[in-house]
Amino acid sequence: MRTLALLLALAASALISCDGPRRETPVPSPMGATVMIGGKKIDVTVSLTEKERRHAVARLNPPTESQGHLLAWPRERFMKLEGERSRVSFDVAFLAKDGTIVDLGPLPGEDQEGLQPKVASAYALLLMPGLPAKLGLKVGDQAALSQEILSARPEELPLMKINGTSAWVELALTEAERQHGLMFRPRMSPDDGMLFAYPAEDHHSFWMKNTLIPLDIAFFSQDGTLLNVNETPMYPDPRHPGSNYETSNSKGPARYVLEMNLGWFRRQGLVDGSGHIAPGTRAEIPAWAVQGSTD
Repeated sequence: MRTLALLLALAASALISCDGPRRETPVPSPMGATVMIGGKKIDVTVSLTEKERRHAVARLNPPTESQGHLLAWPRERFMKLEGERSRVSFDVAFLAKDGTIVDLGPLPGEDQEGLQPKVASAYALLLMPGLPAKLGLKVGDQAALSQEILSARPEELPLMKINGTSAWVELALTEAERQHGLMFRPRMSPDDGMLFAYPAEDHHSFWMKNTLIPLDIAFFSQDGTLLNVNETPMYPDPRHPGSNYETSNSKGPARYVLEMNLGWFRRQGLVDGSGHIAPGTRAEIPAWAVQGSTD
C-alpha cells in the first residue's frame, strides 16, 4: 500500500511541472568547433545542454595542446565546475559572450572544492594544464570563437516558477548531489539557485558547512506549496563549524528544497520582512525534479 501511495503521489506531482513531461529535443554538438586563443587554434568538443554539462568534467577526455573542451551557457553566469569525480586535471579559461577572457584558474582532478569564475561567464574553456601559461594568456585577452560555436544555441538551466517569478536552478537529484549542494561557492548569479529533490516528502534539516554565501532556504511540499523560507546566514567558520551548529529546518513534510541568494524571496515579494509567505504561494517544479532523474 505504501508503494502504491507513493506511485500515485508521484503521478499527481507531474501535474505541477512547469515544463511538463520532458521530451528532449537533442541539441547537436557543433562539428568542427574551434577556439583561437593566444595565437593557437584549439579544436573543442562543445557541451550545450544541461544534461551534458552536469558532471561534464568527470566524463571528459584529457586535453592536449590542440584539443580541449568548451562548456557553453546562453548567458553570463557564475557557473561551478566540479572536479572531485574526475582524475583529469585542467586549466580553465572563463570567457564572456564575446570571447573575452574574464578569469583563469586550475581545476585539479579529484578536487573537492571545484572552480568558479570571479566574473560571470558564458563559456568555460577546459585546456591542458600549463597551456594558458605557455601561451601567455591573461584576463582581458580575446579568444575567437568559430562560427559553429557562435551559431549554437546553448540550453538554459531548468526553470522553476514561484507565483510566476522565475528562478533558474541547478538540480540535486541524487544523494551525492544533495550532500554536496552549494558547498564551496563564493558567489551565485542573482536569479540562479539549486533545487534539491527528494523521493518523497519528509522533514528536512540543512546545515551550512562549507557554504561560503548566506542563503534563503525554502521548503516546498509535494504539490509545490511553499511551506517556509529561512534566511540562513553563514557560519562564522564555514569549514570548521564545530559540533554546536544551527540548522535550517522545514516546518512540515517537504519534497523539494530551494536554495537562493539571501533575501531573494523578500526581494521578489514572495515573503514579507517577517518571513510571512504571500497567500497561495506555490511553485511549478521542473520535470526532471518531479521525476527525480534527467533520463
